[in-house]
Amino acid sequence: MIHKKEFYFVRHGQTDHNIGLTADPGDIPLNTRGQAQACEIEDIIASLPIKTVCCSPLKRAKETKEIVTANLQAAHFEIANLAECTGPIWDLMTALGPEAHLIADDPVRTFMQKALHGINEALSQEGPVLIVSHGGIHWAMCCFMGVEHEWAIDNCVPVHFTLGDNGKWKAKKLSCSLSSKRC
Repeated sequence: MIHKKEFYFVRHGQTDHNIGLTADPGDIPLNTRGQAQACEIEDIIASLPIKTVCCSPLKRAKETKEIVTANLQAAHFEIANLAECTGPIWDLMTALGPEAHLIADDPVRTFMQKALHGINEALSQEGPVLIVSHGGIHWAMCCFMGVEHEWAIDNCVPVHFTLGDNGKWKAKKLSCSLSSKRC
C-alpha cells in the first residue's frame, strides 16, 4: 500500500476548468485566482521541514509548485504517475466510494494503481516530502490510506499526513494562521 511516512500534499490552484469555463481541462495553467491561492500558502510551505518536492507533470501542478516553493530549499522531482484522471474516471471512482480500488472497472483500477505508484515513488524520496498534484490523486491516496478526511479537497489547501499511535493515517489541513500573509 502507501509507504508509512509523514508527508504534505497540496492540490494545484484554481483553473478555469474548476469554475466551469472549460469543458475538458487538458493541460491548462492556473488562472489569476489560482496563482493568488498558491501565493497565499507560500509562507506556510516555506515554514515546513520539507526536504523533497514531487509534482505532477501537468502545467497547473507545476505552476503551483513553482509558486509555493519559491522560498524553499528542496530537491524537486516531476512524477508522471501523479497526473490527474479524466472526468469520467473521476465520476465513476467517486461514485464507487472508498472501495473503488477493489471493485472498480479497468479504467478506474488502472488510475488508482497509477496513483499508488506515483505516491509511493514520491514517498521513496528523502522526507518530509511535499506532493503537489490533483484532486483525483488526493482522492485515490485517501482511499488507499483509509484516512478520515475530506476526500474532495479544495484548491491550494496544504494537508499534513501523519501516522497516529494506532498506525492509522491522520490528515490535518494547515491554515493560513501559520502564515504571515493575509489570507
